[in-house]
Amino acid sequence: MAKKSRKELSKQPDFVSQLAFDEVLQQVEFDLRVKEFVVMDIDRENYIIKPNIPYRSDYFCIFLVQDGSVGFKLDDKSYEVFKGDAVFCPMSETFWVENIAEDYRATYIFFSVDFISQAGFNYKSNNVLKSLSSDPTHIIRNEPDLFRKLNFHLDELKQLNNKEQDNYYFNEMIWHHFSLVIYEIDNYFKKIEKPHTVTHREDELTTSFFKLVQEHFKEEHNVQFYADKMFISRKYLTKVINKTMLKTPRDIIHHVLAVEARLLLKNPNLNVSEVAAQLKFSDQASFSKFFKKHTGRAPLEYRKDDLY
Repeated sequence: MAKKSRKELSKQPDFVSQLAFDEVLQQVEFDLRVKEFVVMDIDRENYIIKPNIPYRSDYFCIFLVQDGSVGFKLDDKSYEVFKGDAVFCPMSETFWVENIAEDYRATYIFFSVDFISQAGFNYKSNNVLKSLSSDPTHIIRNEPDLFRKLNFHLDELKQLNNKEQDNYYFNEMIWHHFSLVIYEIDNYFKKIEKPHTVTHREDELTTSFFKLVQEHFKEEHNVQFYADKMFISRKYLTKVINKTMLKTPRDIIHHVLAVEARLLLKNPNLNVSEVAAQLKFSDQASFSKFFKKHTGRAPLEYRKDDLY
C-alpha cells in the first residue's frame, strides 16, 4: 500500500495494477541521498490508490497508522488496521484497498529488494515467506512501546535521507536505524511464533522452495518437480516444509495456484477455459474441480458473485 503513480500493464491478463519502486521515488518532494528507500507521511488526501482494484508492488513496505484506519483485502480476507497498529507488507502480494477513514494518516517506509539485501538481511527469510501462508498479513497491534520505537527510527531515516540535512555519517546511521526497524519487527514475530528449532540447511531449503514455486507454479503443480530442482527427495522436501511452514509442499503450491486463479477469474476478458489453460490444467473440468475444492465455489459461481 503506497502513495503511488499507477502503471497499468494492458498485456497482463490479470489486470493487476503494478506499483513500481521508481514511481514511488517520483513522489518525493526532496532529494534523496539513498534512492533505495523512502519514508513518507500519507493521509487520505494524498492516498492515490483506488478502492477495490488489485495492486501488486515490486518493493517492501512498512507503515505505522498515526490516526484513523484503513481497510484492505489480501487473498479474499479483509483486514482493518487502526491508530497504533504497524503493518509489514512483503513485496509481490496482491491486495485491494477497501476503505480509508477521513482522518487516516500513516507513516510509510518503502524499500527495495536491493536495499534490504545490502543491509545484510535475507529478504527471503521465513517471516517474508509467510506472505504465502493462510494469513499473509503481518499486523502488530497493542504494542505501544514497539510502535514508539519504530516511529523514532522512521523519523530518523527520513531526516538522514534528505540531502539538505548535513550529516557526515549518514550512511552508517541509515544502516543502523534501518537494521533496528527490521530487528524490532522480526523479534516481535519470533516471540509470537510457536517455538521450533530450524537448522540453517532447512531454512535455505525452504527459501529455495518458495523461490521456485513463485517462478514455476503456473506450469508445474507437482512436488516432484521442485524436489528434483533442489536435488533432494520428495520425502525430504515434504519433511522440511512441514517443519518450517507447518504445511505440505503440495498445500503451498495449491494455495498459490488458488490465489492466482481467483485473480484471473476477476478478469472479464478471460473465460474459465482460458484461465484453466493459463494455469496449465489439463482441461476445464479438472480446473473447476480444483477451484471448488480450494474455494468452496465453482469458477462460474465465484465469477458471478465477485465480478458482477
